[in-house]
Amino acid sequence: MASRALDDVIGAVRASYDQDSSGDLRTTVHIVSESAGDRAMAARMIFALGHHAEVYSSAEEFIEHAPARGLALVREDNSGCAQRLVALMCNAGFWLPAVAWSDTFECDVVVSGVKAGVLDYISGQNLAEVLRTKIRGVLLEANRLRSQQERRAAALRIIARLSQRESEVLNSLAEGHSNKEMARLLDISPRTVEIHRMKMMGKLGAKSSAEAIRIKLDADRY
Repeated sequence: MASRALDDVIGAVRASYDQDSSGDLRTTVHIVSESAGDRAMAARMIFALGHHAEVYSSAEEFIEHAPARGLALVREDNSGCAQRLVALMCNAGFWLPAVAWSDTFECDVVVSGVKAGVLDYISGQNLAEVLRTKIRGVLLEANRLRSQQERRAAALRIIARLSQRESEVLNSLAEGHSNKEMARLLDISPRTVEIHRMKMMGKLGAKSSAEAIRIKLDADRY
């Protein structure tokens, strides 16, 4: 059975996405680009397609606002901008589908980005027409992935409550180490391991080691 703490956070994450499941799939597109001209151009296209647009000059500004719904449209310069945004969202404990756009893409950037969780890469001269079809497809794919990503975002938020030592104990537990082995690996006493383990279980809301490990696995899963 899932821990109450994890289920409570999942409920909050799910509620934030509900409005994006309407039949017409209208949404908010969060445009991330250092270029004011690119932001303005993309925003005009998004509004013309019947969606709402919000603009951000950097990934950090986007993360600071932590939007609860919609999708992120990231201007890619072939340095891994979209992949970096996905990683920052993971570290912040929330998730929105991310799409990269550019005139051209380098193959290795696309491959590493898709592996990291970027949902799509779009390019071409007729960006408005591409966006018309891609936004719908991304939202449908995001709905399919929602349950998995809800659990991941919720697990990340819960694990963020742990101290560094409690996180180390959780990592060791997930690797199958006993208390005595943890004590040796962490260079602390077995009694200290027990104290950190008890605190870690309490913060996670886990009633068993198996629940704690599942939360850890949820956080590590793409």
